[in-house]
Amino acid sequence: MPAAVVLIAELVQWHASRHGWPTGGPERGARLVPGPQVVLVLGSPSRPGGQLHPMQRWRTDIAVRSMHPVHGRLLFTGGCTGAPGEPSEARVMADHAREVLGVPAQRIELEEAARSTWQNVQHCLDQLEQAGSIVIASAPTHAGRARRYLARLRPDLAQRLVPAADYRFGERSGWKAATLAYALARTAGRVLMPRIAAA
Repeated sequence: MPAAVVLIAELVQWHASRHGWPTGGPERGARLVPGPQVVLVLGSPSRPGGQLHPMQRWRTDIAVRSMHPVHGRLLFTGGCTGAPGEPSEARVMADHAREVLGVPAQRIELEEAARSTWQNVQHCLDQLEQAGSIVIASAPTHAGRARRYLARLRPDLAQRLVPAADYRFGERSGWKAATLAYALARTAGRVLMPRIAAA
């Protein structure tokens, strides 16, 4: 991968991790309330057969290292996007967190119906109601989009957002670039499709 692409992806992901917060920025502090820290782990398609995908591993790694050692719990979200009978995205990631990363089962919750980032957030609002602080775990640009969705759906809950440990320089550079490319393509599609339809 060209060095320029890697550096651009690193810069954009770093910026997304630290800017564009509904509260005005993590440096201003969130409005916390009594309750546990809930880390919302956004879904991502599994490999065929319900096997862990590298993107799922990255998101789970981010979630676990962002988790408070005493008061934190993980909320995995994502339905089954594979063949019938395969485990949900949420379950595949949760199994990795429990079996490989050592997170106790009692600190893990699942939401297994969501099929999009919007639904990842929307379907978890009841669980987020109980949170004293909220962390969203994914690639920085993707997590930023989910934070914006939460601010649209529940501005009051968005005030409880705190940063994830989602950016490390040089970590999974290829997936950072891929995530950025997807975000750019998605934005371009939203701009171009109305113009094409109106032509």
